[in-house]
Amino acid sequence: MVKRPGSRFLTILVALSLVLIPFASACAPQGTPTTSNSSKPQRGGIWVDDLFNEPDALIPNASVQTFATIVNGTLYSALFEGDASGQIHPALATVLPTQQNGGISSDLKTWKFTLKPGLKWSDGQPLNADDVYFSWKTWSNPSFAAASTVAIRLIESAEVSSDKLSITFHLSKPFAPFIASWTDGSLAPLPKHHFENMNPGDIKKTEGLNPQVTSGPFKMKENKPGDHYTVVRNDNYYLASQGLPYLDKIVFRAVPSQDTILKDLQSGTADSAWFLDVTKTPSYKALSNYEVVTNPSASYEGLHINSNNPIFKDLNVRKAMAMAIDREQLQKVALLGQAIPLCTDHGPAYHPGYQQDLQCPPFDITGANKVLDDAGWKLGSDNVRQKGGQRLEFQYSTTANNRWREKDQALIQADFAKIGIKLNITNYPGSTFFGPFLNGGQPGKYDLAEWASSYTYDPDDAASFACNQIPPHGQNLNFFCDPSLDQLFQKEQAISDPTQRQQVFNQIHQTMLDKLPFIGLYNLIDLAIHKKGTHNYKPGPFGNSETVGVAQWWCDNGKCPA
Repeated sequence: MVKRPGSRFLTILVALSLVLIPFASACAPQGTPTTSNSSKPQRGGIWVDDLFNEPDALIPNASVQTFATIVNGTLYSALFEGDASGQIHPALATVLPTQQNGGISSDLKTWKFTLKPGLKWSDGQPLNADDVYFSWKTWSNPSFAAASTVAIRLIESAEVSSDKLSITFHLSKPFAPFIASWTDGSLAPLPKHHFENMNPGDIKKTEGLNPQVTSGPFKMKENKPGDHYTVVRNDNYYLASQGLPYLDKIVFRAVPSQDTILKDLQSGTADSAWFLDVTKTPSYKALSNYEVVTNPSASYEGLHINSNNPIFKDLNVRKAMAMAIDREQLQKVALLGQAIPLCTDHGPAYHPGYQQDLQCPPFDITGANKVLDDAGWKLGSDNVRQKGGQRLEFQYSTTANNRWREKDQALIQADFAKIGIKLNITNYPGSTFFGPFLNGGQPGKYDLAEWASSYTYDPDDAASFACNQIPPHGQNLNFFCDPSLDQLFQKEQAISDPTQRQQVFNQIHQTMLDKLPFIGLYNLIDLAIHKKGTHNYKPGPFGNSETVGVAQWWCDNGKCPA
C-alpha cells in the first residue's frame, strides 16, 4: 500500500531499511563463497531460489497468493514498481501522475497514465496503452475472476490517445489508491495481441502456470508444477539497454517443507529463500556461507472469523476470544521475538495506516469468562460452553507444515480451553487453504483460520472487508459485512491528505475492534537468506516482496554460488 505524504501522496514516506545480519558459524554449509574481482555488477549466472509454497497462477491479477506474486515479479513489468523501502517509481509509465503535473484531477476521479515509447512484449510485439485498456476490460469480466477488483469496478470509461502512449481513466467516485492498483508484476498489463481472441475465463486455465508472453526482466522457460519454474532473461525488457537483468536465469524450486529448505541451505544448493521458519533461526545463524536478511513486513497475522457461522453472530463470543489471546506470548514463544504485537491490520509499514496509540483488547482470561457467563454461555460437564443447543466448539485451520503457526495454534487452543471454547485443529496445503477451503466459507469446516495479509502499497483495506468483496466477487474471506465500515472505506478513498486519511483509518480500526471481523495477532518480521557471492537481494515489505529489484540481482564473476 502506498504511504502518501502531503501533496506527494503517491510517494511513500516511510522507508523501512533492510537489516543485513551476517552470522558466525559453527556448522557451515558445504563449499566456500566465491569472491569477486570487481565491486561492479556482472552479467550471467543461474540463481536458485527455494519457494515455500507452490504458485497457483502466473497471470497478472489472477492470484492473491504471495508466492505467485513473487514469481510474477520476475515475469511482468507494471506501469509502476515499488522498491525495497516501499517507495513507488515509474516503470512502464514515464512519471508518477500527480495533481501538480496534471495526471490526477482535483476530485481524484480522473487519472492519466503515460507510457514510455518503444515498449515491447517478450515476443517483440508493441506494448502500449491498448494493452492497459484491454487489461481493465478483461479484469472486469467476471469469468476472469480477477484477484483485485476494488479499483477496476470504479472505472466508468477510459480512452487511449491516438499515439497509444497514454490512457485516461474516469472513475465513478474518488479513489486515492488508484496507482497502487497498477503497481508491481501481479497488477501489470496483459498482452492484448496474445489474449484478445481468448475467452477471459480460459486465460488462467490455458496459461495459468506457463505464460507465453511477458514483459518483465525474465520470461518463462520451463514450468514443472510441484518441482520448479525456470525463468530466463527477456531481451525485450524495457531496461535491457541498461544491461538488465544481470542474471541469465532464475530457478524457483517448489519446496513446501521448511525442513527441506534448511537442508538445501546446509548443503549450499540454494542461493536464496524467503519466508523462513523463525523457529529454525539458530540453524540459519549457523550457516557461515549465507547472510540472513530481516525486514518488517507489511503483513499482519490474523485469526480470521468466518461470519457464516451463526454462533459468531454473538459479538460476546468474538469479544471473549479476542480477550483470551496473549499476543506477547505468541511473539515470544512462537516467533522467538521476530514479530511486533498488533491487533489491527496496519503495521508500522503503513503511513498513513499505522496507529501507534491504538488500545488493543487486554489479555484477560477472567474477563473473557465473565463476558461469556453474562451472555448465557454455560460451562458443560465436558468444560465446553453451551447455549440453546449450540456448543462453542470450532475448527481452527492454517497452512500446513508451518511450525510457528502450529505453535500459535497450540497456545491459542490452550488459552481458549480456559474460557470453555474447544478448538479442533485441521491444517491444509497452501493451494487448498487459499483456494477452495477459504473461498468456500463452509461453517463447521472453516470456522477460525490463521493467515497473513497485506494490501500492496496502499493502506486501503476495503478489498478484505467491504460488503461487495465477499466471495465469489472478491476477497473478503471473513464473509463479514458492516455498512458503517463501508462508509469509512469510501471516506478514506476520497482523501489524498495523509493526516486526514489517518484520522479515518483510526475510525476504521476502532470499528474493527468493536465489531471484530477478525482478531489481529502480530505484525510479521520477514526472515530471508541469501548466499554470499550474491548481491542486491533486498526483499521489500509490499508487492513483489522477495523479488523486489530482481532485475538487479547479480553474482560474483557472473556465476552464482549454488
